[in-house]
This record gives sequence, structure tokens and C-alpha cells, in this order.
Amino acid sequence: MAVFKALGKGVVRSCLKVRVLLDLWVINVLFSLLVAAPLLLLFQQNLGHSFLGRELRSFDFLWLGEAVYRYQNVGPAVTGGLLAAAVFYLLLYVFLNGGLIGRLLDGGAGTKLAAFFGDCGRYFWRFLRLFLLSLPFYAVAFGILWSLLSAVLGPWERNALTEWTVVILSGVETAFTLLLLTLVHMIFDYARIIVVADDEPRVLRALGGAFAFIGRRFFRAWGLYLLIAAILLGGAALYLYAGRWIPSSGLLFLAVGILWTQAFIVFRLWVKMLFFSGQAEFYRLSRY
Repeated sequence: MAVFKALGKGVVRSCLKVRVLLDLWVINVLFSLLVAAPLLLLFQQNLGHSFLGRELRSFDFLWLGEAVYRYQNVGPAVTGGLLAAAVFYLLLYVFLNGGLIGRLLDGGAGTKLAAFFGDCGRYFWRFLRLFLLSLPFYAVAFGILWSLLSAVLGPWERNALTEWTVVILSGVETAFTLLLLTLVHMIFDYARIIVVADDEPRVLRALGGAFAFIGRRFFRAWGLYLLIAAILLGGAALYLYAGRWIPSSGLLFLAVGILWTQAFIVFRLWVKMLFFSGQAEFYRLSRY
């Protein structure tokens, strides 16, 4: 019952924090425009007022080949720019998580931008240390444990006598991969929640608390995580299914397509809020 109660309370709390959701969406849009601006400017300079610009279609390989040949010397600069954008995005991700969890766990109704950014700055260094700590955990989970499982199951798959053996072994491998991914993600989600809920400045202690909390109630915590993940997958399936009915030609339908895409982005941000709020409620209900 604690799982469904936490999920229900998490849904309510996430819906009440609409201001936080809108702040996240605006920041994501501004970041996307900042990253895409150089590429859009390049296209505009080359195609903005030309016949080719009006006639260019998706996957025009002749134009793409000519563009690659013409701008082959700017590859290192583009690569460096993309790497810089990726690093900046990771730092922004860590920074915004502080404001997101801080506002979700706030007992009052404070959702103003000043309070949001105040929490971003307050928890940034703690969350950055947790992010850096998570890297070796992911490396161990996927670089070692998953590789060991693949090495064990590989000969069985290659020597399988029927396709059912391959299907079963592939299912085992997929389930193990999901378990590793959700387990590491859950541990550090609860560590962030403990940092904020208990105002814990020591990230190693918060990480130990997350291990202890999940260890005593793993299946319930994992069940909650999977329920929220199922909501995300259901929304993604609806987005893809409905998107098939939106024509790709015409300004009106282009506008509808853009709005539908942005609606899905808002939905994904809301699910992210639900992950934190639902797990925070589960932590509050089950910690004692």
C-alpha cells in the first residue's frame, strides 16, 4: 500500500508544482536554442534565399555531401563545440536537480524563480559530488557486471539448438540490464532525496543511507520505480502513435507537430518530477 500511496501523493505534488515544471521547460528550450543556433545560422546562410533552400527535402544526400566537402575543415571546431555543449548540459542537469528536488520537498508552496535558483545553488556542490560518484557505479554495473553476464550467456546463445533458447537468454540479458540501470539510478535518486530531506551535507553518508533504505525494502522501491517508468513508456507510446497522424507538410501541420513535440517534452519533465516526488513520498512513509 505504501507504494501506491507514495505514487498518488507524488502525482498530486508534481501537479501542484506547475511553476517549477514551466521553469524547467523554458530553461530546456533556451538551452536547445543556444546549442542549435550555430547550425541554424549555417543553414540560413547557405539556403536561406536560394532555390535549393525551397526545394531541399529530407535526406538530400547530394546537398549533404556537398556540405560535408565544403565544411570538412571545421570538423574539429564542431566536435569541440558539441563536447562543450555536452559538458555544459551535464552541469546544468546537476544544477537544476537541486532546484527541482528542493522545491518538490518544500513543505510550503514556494515555487518562485528566486527560491528555485536558490535551491539550485544550495545543493549544487553536493549533487555534483553525487554525480561524480555515480560514474564509477555505472562503470562497474555496465562495464563489468553486464560484460560478465554477456560472456557467460554468449556461448549458450551461439550454440543454441532452438530460437526459444536465444529468446529466453536475450530476455534474461535485457532484464538484468534494466535491473542494473534502475538500481544505480534509484540509489542515487534516494541519495539526492536524503541530501535535501535531511539536509545532509555529507554525500557519502547520504549514499550509505540510500543503500540502507533500499536494501531493507528493495522490491517495493523497485516496484514504485517501475510503475513510474511504465507511465513514461505509456506516454511515449501515445506520442509516437498520435504523431503518425500528423502530416509532415503544410505550415499548420508543422505547427501542430512542433506543439505536439513540446507537449511530450513537458510530459517527460513532469515524469522526472514524479520520479523524485514519488520516491520522496515513499522515503517519508517508509523510513521508520
